[in-house]
Amino acid sequence: MFSWKYVVEYFPDIIEKFPVTLELVLVPFVISFIFGFLIAIARLKKIPVLEQFLTVYVSYVRCTPVITQMFVVYFGIPLLMAKFGIDAYEWNPVIFVFIAYSINISAFLSETIRSSILAVPSGQMEAGYAVGMSEFQTMRDIIVPQALKISLPMLGNMFIGLFQATALAYMVNVIDMVGKARNISVSRGHMLEGYICCAIVFAIISLALEAIFRYVNKRLAFGQREVYGKRRRQGAR
Repeated sequence: MFSWKYVVEYFPDIIEKFPVTLELVLVPFVISFIFGFLIAIARLKKIPVLEQFLTVYVSYVRCTPVITQMFVVYFGIPLLMAKFGIDAYEWNPVIFVFIAYSINISAFLSETIRSSILAVPSGQMEAGYAVGMSEFQTMRDIIVPQALKISLPMLGNMFIGLFQATALAYMVNVIDMVGKARNISVSRGHMLEGYICCAIVFAIISLALEAIFRYVNKRLAFGQREVYGKRRRQGAR
């Protein structure tokens, strides 16, 4: 019979694994951001062959479920490494989760970053050239900062989505919050209570992350409105 008592009892055990879940979010997100940015720039530069390859890569990743990508990585990499005499079967399962999520999120992040860069008015690039800046300097100092501000709401949503997607990691033997919930639920015979407790924890953390990103977006938007307001007043004079 369902009992809220077990939901409360499971909470300390589940939250104990929060650092593992946080690691599963932060490491792939940082890796994905770096590779996503490089993919976006490479596609914008329209480098022959590389652009077509990256377009296929992004389309494939975005059109396949993350769970299938995780299983391909989890079972495929050990087979591949065995060809080189490396025993990847002994690797920590967390490594495979890092790789799978990095592959998945980098494709989505690349599209977000690419569209954000394209959203910056082309006149900004010309303005950089006009004051003697190189293409690299213009991208670094003018285009990219504006693109990051534009993409921040989408980046926040992806971060929260990745946090929730970590719930799949237990399927490759990673003991995160969901894995812990499953283990204690099985051992104590109260499955529903364990998953409800885990769902509550995920909901609370997701709402907190959403509030943080919303606050940051408002602060950045306020700063932009302030700058534009000053420019209008100066122009009126």
